[in-house]
Amino acid sequence: MGLNWAEHTVEIAAPIQTCFDAITDYETFPSWQSAVVDTEVLDWDEHGRGKRVRLVVDAKVRKVEYTLDYRYDEPTRIEWDFVEGNGINDADGHYLFEDLGGGRTRATYEFGLEVGIPLPGPVARRAHKSTLKASVEDLKREAERRAASAAAAQPERPAAAEPPPETAAEMPTESGSTAREARFAEEVGIKMPEPPPAAQPTAGRADDWASDGSHTVAELPGVLVGEAASIGRRVARRGIRTAQDVGGGAAEAGIGAARRAAGAGLDAAGAVRTRAGRLLGLDRDDHHPR
Repeated sequence: MGLNWAEHTVEIAAPIQTCFDAITDYETFPSWQSAVVDTEVLDWDEHGRGKRVRLVVDAKVRKVEYTLDYRYDEPTRIEWDFVEGNGINDADGHYLFEDLGGGRTRATYEFGLEVGIPLPGPVARRAHKSTLKASVEDLKREAERRAASAAAAQPERPAAAEPPPETAAEMPTESGSTAREARFAEEVGIKMPEPPPAAQPTAGRADDWASDGSHTVAELPGVLVGEAASIGRRVARRGIRTAQDVGGGAAEAGIGAARRAAGAGLDAAGAVRTRAGRLLGLDRDDHHPR
């Protein structure tokens, strides 16, 4: 009599792996494959997939039972070999899956069957094609249901909130940063280093003074002498204040220091005057140009 072949192809709105997992989930067939009455996985392969499976199917004209050994090329191909049957003499075929992209799959089921009961050819072929087509359509519904359930189970990712813009009061400044660091150091018991003392201006040597452009050369001697005398007076006042502060027997030493400072100021003024005189060509005695 030979095998009676039938084939059916359908596009499924589900990823290829979802389709493969559904059609190899043999123990659930009775709940979504309309023609399958019962299944039993008799052996498993090393990947936990059904290797030998017994199926009881309502083939329209009567119920048949058969056992198949499965081979897999996951997730694109499934093949089987006929082991034994009741009402079935032989069976062969394969399932093919093609990834169409975008979460869609093309499924093709080709199945050859030789029944073991006397039936007219046209009746057997019509029953076989009808059962095979229903099986593929059942797979489509089940795979799409699983894909929709998986999508619904994934939590939505909330949109990342943008940080509020910093106000002028919140924007870090050098002084604010220093104050925060000082507070933090105080909390954890760290002593902040003292800031370095401000550099004190030092009086330059009288011989290095020169005009800054605000006076003429003729006015320079008098200006420099006045500056030197002013420095001497300031130094003298510091010496007197020092003497007054230390009090008692140190007062005389402070006054002496003031006098020496005043003398140094006068010496500096004399040196400046001498240099200015040389620059202007003045005689030491008459202070007139030669």
